[in-house]
Amino acid sequence: MFGAWFRKTQSEPHPVETAPQAAFDANGIRYRAPAGMAAEWLAAPFAFPKAADLGARLSQIQLEGLGECSGAEFFLPWDSVYAVLRHPELSAYREPLLFPPESDARPRLNSKGALADPSFTILLDEWVDPQWRPLQPTPKLVGRTLQTGNSVSLLSAHIHEILGELERFHATPAGERTQAFKEQVFGKMRRLATTIGCPVSDYVARTIVLTPERLELAMEQRGTGDAKVVEVIPGFAEAPAQWLPLFDRLPLQDSYDVPDGPSLVRVVLTPEVKAVLGEVKRMHGRRVSGPRAEAFVRNPFALLGECAHAVIDAGQFEESLAAADVRFKRFAPQVERSEAGQVLRVALLIEAIDDVSASAREPVTTWFASADELSRFTGKLSRCLDDGSQCVTWGEHDLEILGDTPSCLATLENWLRDWSHPALWTAAEVLDLSNYSERIEDIGVEKPFIVPVIAKNDEGGGWFETNTTVGVLVSRDAEGARNIVPIAFGEIPSLQEAVRAAEQAGHTKLHLPGLDDPVPVTDARHAVDALLKAQAALQRNDFKPPKENVANATRKRLVIKRNFEEIDYSESRAEALQMPEGRKARLPQTLKPEILLKDHQHVGVAWMQHLWEASPHNCRGTVLADDMGLGKTLQLLAFIASCFEQDPSLPPALVVAPVALLENWRNELSGFFLPGTLPLLMLYGDALKSLRVSKHELDAELKSQGVTRLLKKNWVGDARLVLTTYETMRDLEFAMASQPWSIMVCDEAQKIKNPAALVTRSAKKQKVRFRIACTGTPVENTLADLWCLFDFVQPGMLGALNHFSRTYRQPIEAKTDEQMAKVEELKAVIQPQILHRKKTDVAKDLPTPIEDPVCKQLPMSGYQQRLYEGALAVLREQRATNPSAQLQALLAIRQICSDPHGFAEPDIRQISIERLVNESPKMGWMVERLKTLAADGDSNHKVIVFCEFRELQLVLQRVIAAFFGFAPNIVNGDTSADPRTAGNRQQLIDAFQRKPGFNVIILSPLAVGFGVNIQAANHVIHFTRTWNPAKEDQATARAYRIGQTRTVTVYYPGVVSESFPSFDVRLDALLGKKRALASDMLNGCSDLKAADFADFG
Repeated sequence: MFGAWFRKTQSEPHPVETAPQAAFDANGIRYRAPAGMAAEWLAAPFAFPKAADLGARLSQIQLEGLGECSGAEFFLPWDSVYAVLRHPELSAYREPLLFPPESDARPRLNSKGALADPSFTILLDEWVDPQWRPLQPTPKLVGRTLQTGNSVSLLSAHIHEILGELERFHATPAGERTQAFKEQVFGKMRRLATTIGCPVSDYVARTIVLTPERLELAMEQRGTGDAKVVEVIPGFAEAPAQWLPLFDRLPLQDSYDVPDGPSLVRVVLTPEVKAVLGEVKRMHGRRVSGPRAEAFVRNPFALLGECAHAVIDAGQFEESLAAADVRFKRFAPQVERSEAGQVLRVALLIEAIDDVSASAREPVTTWFASADELSRFTGKLSRCLDDGSQCVTWGEHDLEILGDTPSCLATLENWLRDWSHPALWTAAEVLDLSNYSERIEDIGVEKPFIVPVIAKNDEGGGWFETNTTVGVLVSRDAEGARNIVPIAFGEIPSLQEAVRAAEQAGHTKLHLPGLDDPVPVTDARHAVDALLKAQAALQRNDFKPPKENVANATRKRLVIKRNFEEIDYSESRAEALQMPEGRKARLPQTLKPEILLKDHQHVGVAWMQHLWEASPHNCRGTVLADDMGLGKTLQLLAFIASCFEQDPSLPPALVVAPVALLENWRNELSGFFLPGTLPLLMLYGDALKSLRVSKHELDAELKSQGVTRLLKKNWVGDARLVLTTYETMRDLEFAMASQPWSIMVCDEAQKIKNPAALVTRSAKKQKVRFRIACTGTPVENTLADLWCLFDFVQPGMLGALNHFSRTYRQPIEAKTDEQMAKVEELKAVIQPQILHRKKTDVAKDLPTPIEDPVCKQLPMSGYQQRLYEGALAVLREQRATNPSAQLQALLAIRQICSDPHGFAEPDIRQISIERLVNESPKMGWMVERLKTLAADGDSNHKVIVFCEFRELQLVLQRVIAAFFGFAPNIVNGDTSADPRTAGNRQQLIDAFQRKPGFNVIILSPLAVGFGVNIQAANHVIHFTRTWNPAKEDQATARAYRIGQTRTVTVYYPGVVSESFPSFDVRLDALLGKKRALASDMLNGCSDLKAADFADFG
């Protein structure tokens, strides 16, 4: 039945095939191609039935950069062999790749001479069993195998490391074996030998040399307030008890002889470990003090570069900070003003955040006791900025210096100037304006745009008309500045007439002399009335400013909500940021003539241009949250190019993204814009190496300080667009944070959703005029995700995380009228600075996808139902006896629905195609569906099959090859994204799209998280389903996106039974419910959990 669908022509000669062979040598494993060249074998493995499975697996190994074709062989180095064994998803590859069984043998290590002797050498004496008995007959070592006659076994990973060190030792000429080199190799080999129980000679046993390769940096915080210090405690595995006191007592050494009871332990430092310990040594008493120590504690990778990567684990380092209660606090300025706008007092809102789960931490509001105290703080902050400090200490708080700290300083300095000159009285304060206050109470939203003011010309004179100036005070701008416009007494009647005319005409705003912008008519009316009253009182000589009325002041503070400001939201600000109706995008002239933006892309570009014009005072950035597949990258590039076209003197723009996406950015720039539009710098990989300052180029002071992570001066060059990764931004924090940027885009911005992560803090330290967070899923799990994005683009707008989390609920959680009102309030707050559009709403010319409902009702096979019922019984038993173990039973049931043979059979490679198709309903349905598509007259159908399980991917590939005569490519999430790798995933996808006629590709949903466009595909089969509808939709969006001209058909095959509701049915219902809720952006879309299946079965 399969011959009709196998497309190899009879006239095509079949190569003479041999059985799979693997040969072992000193360098690795060599697989002999069954016929011809190895590249042909891996490209079409199922043309060689005896070696089909091996070829398919080696093809995957090649895509991951672990091996390579060389003529008639495929070569797998020994390092790659052990990388395969470590890979969590490749455990089933061991036997199919013909790896020998693991040996329990171990070497006996010996040495000649003492370490101090020039002739010292390390020897491998013999091979022994776990009881240290010599192996008989003596095996032969070939590479990493032991061979005795026809028996071959593979040595363990630890022994692979021992042999690697032994080979390194003997490959180094005797004259180049320095004392440090010998000690480092000896120490590492001894440690590995001790770990796995290798016998060693007496000298090796007695000579204890430790060569730590990793350090654990513990932290301890002591004292309080200005006396608070953080102590750094370096340690490593098996460190002797006297190691730390000796390290403190002596200058930094290459090695240390540490007393340990009656003996000495030699501790030998690698260059990388020494560099990190040198940084600790620079700290007096290992206490964090000074800009350099602060930088080390906040980001050692930026300070030390590769040394830190080799020695410090980022996760462990962050845990040590948390364990010591070392918290990175940030601050936002706060001011309390009087009703008339005078500064009454100023504070810092201080918040410490470890991660989004720490939302219960209460922010602290620290009020300055006086303008003098505020002056001391601003002076100290200014000095810290000049010195390049990482934080400023104020009281008990270490406040982190971020990219927007200079702006915060400017705001505080403006407020300080206002606070320091309190001689100004306002009519609203000295006259009874109760009506005005009641109006504010009733409206409760917009602050007055102007307020009336009255002040003496000469403080020593009295309150009479010739010694008085009146006018209006214009509300402050985003930095807290005020503008007083004086008005002559004779002008007040004409102002009154202008206000009256505006009221009669029904206008809401009017222009007043001396003011650039129109003001609300209601504010103008109250200002004019107050000035008229003040003028009348002055003319009667009975104008007297009242003494402070405590009761009245209290009443006013209850009636008028105190004006606590950070960078707050107001209706006037929202109105200012609202894009005018009908605004047109200003497209760059360098956009290629044939590139036509869609209507929604025009709107997106215009929207960003509008907010850009309001930056940096009224707007610091935005969240571009369009659905996947709506062309966000093109919109962003058009916006960036238009900004430089309008102002060529702008600082460069920065795009930070995962490495796979950076190639997409480069491709879209070259594909959509004329050459030279945005001169490009790719700041990662090999391009980065040429920009780094080499150690011999560093001056003596920098060398003495151990600063190694620097870029050359003027490293940006003529580039207007810099593309880099999140990790590079973190590691090059000093160089990048000192470079001004006009625009910064964080693509896949969920990478910065953890406030405590090093990459998040590095992103916030950049000096940027306008920030853009780009993500198709602004809320993945909780509203804290949204808060994190806005904390990047508009710091302080959503307040403290603690207050935000208490105040707002996701729409699905909102039960009361008050909670639902808060949801609408949040939407109104963020609306001016977030753009979220769905394909169904804006992509009118994009064909609506079709979902096939029939394939969700595939009857179980008898074989499958028996397996299913057995697993269901296990699930019920686990729920009764061990509820925590029920997830494994659920996963077993899930596998049975899609891959019954993979669950039940010991070697699925031996299962016939007939059984695979007949006993797995999904497999049988898929084959029939593909047959229909292949036979269609159009014959240009392209199909994506999504499957996340590697072994099942190979089964799908095998079945498709049997019916259609070609092996579809498999692309997994860890396939290299580097374009220089032959197996680049985009190259495979491009080949799939270019091939004429019917074609199929198998993808893992993890491989398409970002940067993959497959518009040639018009059929999407979710053979296995993720537990998150957003991830499913993200996978589908690889085909259903801008540029798609054909209708995409989506399939979710599932099995059903007449005897019980199946797992597939329940999963489909849960995913459908989550998908419906996720239609409201604020609901997010988290993964399903085992608890969601609590009543299943």
